[in-house]
Amino acid sequence: MNLKKLNQKIKDKTAIISIIGLGYVGLPTAVFFAQIGFKIIGVDIDKNKINSINNGNSPIKELNLDEKLKKVVELGKLTATTNFKQSIPKADFILIIVPTPTKQSKDPDLSYIENASRMIGKYLGKNQIVILESTVYPGVTEEVVIPILEQESKLKSDIDFGVAYVPERYNPGDAKYTIKKVSRIVGAENKAIAETVKNLYQNIIGKKVIIVKDIKTAEASKVIENIQRDLNIALMNELALIFERMNIDVMDVIKAASSKWNFIRYYPGAGVGGHCLPHDPYYLTKKAHELGYIPRIILAGRAVNDNMPHYIFNLLCSGLNKCEKSVKNSNIVILGASYKGNTGDLRSAPAEIVIEDLRKEEAKITIVEPYIKEDTIFGCKNIYSIDAIDKNIDVILLITDHEEFKNMDLEKLRKRLIKKDVLFVDGRRIYRPNEVREHFIYYGVGVR
Repeated sequence: MNLKKLNQKIKDKTAIISIIGLGYVGLPTAVFFAQIGFKIIGVDIDKNKINSINNGNSPIKELNLDEKLKKVVELGKLTATTNFKQSIPKADFILIIVPTPTKQSKDPDLSYIENASRMIGKYLGKNQIVILESTVYPGVTEEVVIPILEQESKLKSDIDFGVAYVPERYNPGDAKYTIKKVSRIVGAENKAIAETVKNLYQNIIGKKVIIVKDIKTAEASKVIENIQRDLNIALMNELALIFERMNIDVMDVIKAASSKWNFIRYYPGAGVGGHCLPHDPYYLTKKAHELGYIPRIILAGRAVNDNMPHYIFNLLCSGLNKCEKSVKNSNIVILGASYKGNTGDLRSAPAEIVIEDLRKEEAKITIVEPYIKEDTIFGCKNIYSIDAIDKNIDVILLITDHEEFKNMDLEKLRKRLIKKDVLFVDGRRIYRPNEVREHFIYYGVGVR
């Protein structure tokens, strides 16, 4: 491989980058590389998304990329296509940033990676470097991606073309930790390829780009980042359920424990959603099973977090029982449908599970979701604004901690409502119980 030429192209910013997958991570990555002068050709199978991008309009509004995207498109630095043939042969670097979901069985679904690798391989040439960013279990790059690329291209990895793994570290909706503001790691087939890839990413990252021992180490580091967070959240959720039975507020406990210098704050909530935490742990546990090891802690954490939406439903039922009401025909307003605050991302959102439970009991459901400009979400009417809440409601259920909800005037809201006993269920514990109790019947995670 002619890495000297590739490094010179990086230095001159004449390297062409093809990014496969223009979603929550792929699109901002494409924009950031284009902003500093690289020519980007994005590839996605969604024609509507491609048309939107080529018109300078971000298809993912909560990423706030419209202005930046429009500029790089107008400058000719970023184009998008559904056609691999128009993209891959022109590229020096090919980044795979596609989803890695799980199947209904919880087994890893590598179909997106396999299909992308197959299409890349058909048009792959010499002296190109393929970089996988999607979260996977250790071994996927070398055991799945490389064999497909070699089979389709009839070329040899590490001789004709290079492969590296650079795990994505991007948190949609997070203004503090953007792509530019987090360190990244690189694992590659050899040190020379790793250095070249490091040089590429250093252009868009203000922090360190760290080369690790090999590809599997890089893959493993990414998957445990997400598993660690999942387990920490599961621990807080389980503690909330235990302390609830002791009449102890878990939020008071966390605040007290945080006075110790090495205590790390995590908080309980309605559940864990998104494209990472509900799925990534199963990638490692599946591989562990194949190797004859039964992972107990990781799966226990998943079980706790998976149960939280059902716990929220039961909490709501208990609150209605106290009000001498049934779930059936109750008017329930759900605050937030997305899986996390200040985004409109519905992937694996806990709200969907809670809504399914409520539907089985024939509840009447309305959603307030300001970050999703759709009139219907999960089959329920979306009214966008707190001010549009019907006056004749029985329950307010907060699931997503949007800033609009954190700053809500509870007294003003209460005065608008007709019924005497209105239940308020805080599924994220963003309110102080006593403040809410001044106006509503209050139930929260860990508090009844």
